[in-house]
Amino acid sequence: MLNILSYIGEFLNNENIRWAVGGSILLNQFGIIDSPNDIDILVDLKDINKVNDILKEIGKKKIYEKSKIYATKFFYEYEVNNIDVDVMAGLIIKHNEGEFNYTFDKESITKVVNINGVNIPFSSLEDWYIIYQLIPGREYKVSLIEDYFMIDGIKNSTLLERGLKEELPKEVKWRVEKLLNL
Repeated sequence: MLNILSYIGEFLNNENIRWAVGGSILLNQFGIIDSPNDIDILVDLKDINKVNDILKEIGKKKIYEKSKIYATKFFYEYEVNNIDVDVMAGLIIKHNEGEFNYTFDKESITKVVNINGVNIPFSSLEDWYIIYQLIPGREYKVSLIEDYFMIDGIKNSTLLERGLKEELPKEVKWRVEKLLNL
């Protein structure tokens, strides 16, 4: 999977696209999980058309089935060398108290890892701590991230604070504030 990620990354980097990896590969990079499921890529809204063109060229675009919990501006699914790749720009997650609008900008990229000679940007674990709380069925990953923070500490607390300014359910705000106060 990392070979495919670096293959994709080389194309994206050559076009000066602002992008970052999230999801299970991000958790894997922090040693939180062993086996990533797919490749999740966050993209700046201004770059989504370039990314779409690149991934259609090197992979196969899949038909996206709408979801009741996402109102993301652009969500595309591809298959590149038998690996599922999800691309999101303008990530919005609906919840029982409104909609969470994820801010993806240069501050969101908190780690760059060289994989097969290609610099791969990673989004923040702090952002995914909030995102995973909003996606049904991700409680286990939320707990794993909390355990990681308890041992290694929070490196980007400003991103958690920024997330708190967005529309979040009360229980998510409470959980993030509790974590910040430890």
